[in-house]
Amino acid sequence: MEMRSAVLVGAVLALGLSGCGDGTRAAQTDAGIGGREPTTARALAHVAAEHAGTPDSAARESDAAEEFARGGVGAELRYGSTGEYDGDVLVLAVGEGLDTSLVDCDARATASLAGCVETDQGVLMWEDEAPEEDPGVVYVVVEKGDSAALLFYAGPSITGDPRDLEMPISTDVLFAIAGDPRVDVTTSAEAVAAGADLPFWRDPGR
Repeated sequence: MEMRSAVLVGAVLALGLSGCGDGTRAAQTDAGIGGREPTTARALAHVAAEHAGTPDSAARESDAAEEFARGGVGAELRYGSTGEYDGDVLVLAVGEGLDTSLVDCDARATASLAGCVETDQGVLMWEDEAPEEDPGVVYVVVEKGDSAALLFYAGPSITGDPRDLEMPISTDVLFAIAGDPRVDVTTSAEAVAAGADLPFWRDPGR
């Protein structure tokens, strides 16, 4: 199954993004809390794998990163890949200048979006599955002051509120990844160093 990340991320921005709980933002915008090294795609993959488990592969992801006006960096992780299946896909991107002008979940009523919820952790959105066509998508957005983390997860069938579903990667884990202080435009030296030597990285020369 080939996931079209540009289309999926574009759908998020077309719908608009909601703000996070004030406590979450305050905890994550303290200068240097996650480190002061420029974030790399490999570092993002390392942090995501700490939370979600070791993927079959990971690589740089550009479509989600390009949704940021400044400093966009993204990584794509694949889980459960086989010869006939590309695997569940987890995409994580960070940067500055993500459009958050449309921020009211209550006003989000489109054919493609099944749900939008503002939580204390951030914003959760999802698209339900289209049988035999698309398994559905779960989106998470966490604002961090001038920057933000954008994450989407596709693969398991989304048949309702993903918080109520038994997914291989739960919404709690998705929020833990997006809310990790190291998932930002700067990160820790440890994350950069660990990311430079990932055994599952499949993006030669990067």
